[in-house]
Amino acid sequence: MKKLFERYQRIILIVFVTLFSTSLNLGQTFGFGCLGLSGFYAGFTKQQYNTDGINQFINSKFLSTSNKINFKEGSGYRIGTNLFRAKFEGFFISAKGYYQFLKETHELVEISVPNSAKDKYTLNMNHWGLAIDFGVPIISFIDLKLLEGGVQFFNIDFNHQYYLNDLIQNEKKYEPEKSKVSYFIGSGLIIHLIPDYISVEGTAAYSFIKYEKLVSAEGSSIPTLATGKIPFDKGGFSATVQLNIGFPL
Repeated sequence: MKKLFERYQRIILIVFVTLFSTSLNLGQTFGFGCLGLSGFYAGFTKQQYNTDGINQFINSKFLSTSNKINFKEGSGYRIGTNLFRAKFEGFFISAKGYYQFLKETHELVEISVPNSAKDKYTLNMNHWGLAIDFGVPIISFIDLKLLEGGVQFFNIDFNHQYYLNDLIQNEKKYEPEKSKVSYFIGSGLIIHLIPDYISVEGTAAYSFIKYEKLVSAEGSSIPTLATGKIPFDKGGFSATVQLNIGFPL
């Protein structure tokens, strides 16, 4: 399974590079003006994921409480650049790059302790992304993105902070042993508010995310021998809404 997963990552990278090169060649063939748009954008994303290993690691420490922590969805802002949007007769191809801020936080208060004690858990999934999309115009001001695919370079860390009377007493951070490339596929709509200059874009996608182990500087790891489940065994659906500011090339 691990070899198959890594093979899919290589295939996605090859496809991305091939599509990017093909788009540039098409742009050169049809003339510089057909590249259409370049610019930047900002938006907001909600990302689902399956983190049974992290949830089990946390909740195994609080068996006496009915409050269970469940990391399942992060949210955050995205900033990026539309490298180009090449417009041809009846379809378009775009290339983009972005940085995504993604975070989810949970807290548990230990009411059995005389003082005010709190455990705070934060999962950061910030990442860089590169993507290509292909679509067609529906009407004069709405485009349909038939397919969008890309790669993601996650900078994951899982942070546990212990507070006593609102003063931090201990902090431990878990990170992957090595970086891995994830990927996503999706589709969406583009609504042109001011053609060639301002548009609103919505994207629904599925991300493939898998990390088998997180480790701390002190040598602790997730999963432990007692829990067994890996931190990330699969990804999930995401939704992004963004405002594009462009200019014709």
